[in-house]
Order: sequence, then structure tokens, then C-alpha cells
Amino acid sequence: MTTYTNLLSGLILLSSLASGAVCADMNSLNVGDSFAYKTQKTVAVDIQINTGANEESGLSFYSQGAGGLRLLDSRMVDSSGHYNGKLRIPASLKTIVVRSRWLDSFKEVKVSITKNKVNTVIDNF
Repeated sequence: MTTYTNLLSGLILLSSLASGAVCADMNSLNVGDSFAYKTQKTVAVDIQINTGANEESGLSFYSQGAGGLRLLDSRMVDSSGHYNGKLRIPASLKTIVVRSRWLDSFKEVKVSITKNKVNTVIDNF
């Protein structure tokens, strides 16, 4: 029985040494100033859709990645084709895809996010 007790004590000692080696001191981490701690951000959105008609139409906002488009949010524009509001998106995005819908057609544009703003005009429906 003593052999098993010594073996068990040795295993416990080894596991405590291994867990101590894995533990890191959080104060010694060097993180650059450009690292973003936030996972989401809110951007101002100002979009004008020129359909040539005074009817409401829809907007959808997408992120684009390796798996294709991923829907972020959808909104409606007013009867003059204007949308002005806020949109919460992943903080890492530099561009979004805006898809406008009018009647049975849609138009898609890729828009850069500049200074936490999305501004564009969508023409030629």
C-alpha cells in the first residue's frame, strides 16, 4: 500500500508543478495600443436610395467573410429613400455590404466604414 501512496503523492506533486508552469502573470502581458478590446461598435448610417419613385424600400446590412454574406440587420427607408440611424456591428469590420430592395429588384454595394460612419448613395434602380 505504501508504494501506491508514494506513487499517488508523486503524481499529485507533478500535476501541481505542471499547473504552476501553465499559469501566467497577467501584468506581464504586452498588448499594443492598436489592439481593440471591444467586440462591437455602433456606427452612424446615412444612406440615400434613388429609385425615382416615392415609395418605401428596405435595406439590409451584411458582413462578408469566407463563408459568404452574414446578415447584420435590416431597416426601412422613408418615402424619399433616406435612412439615417445607428447600427451595431462587430468591431473588427472595416467594410459592410448594403443591399437595397425596391419592388422585385435589389442592388448591392460594398461600403467602407470611415470614422464610425457609413455614408452612401445607391442609384440606378
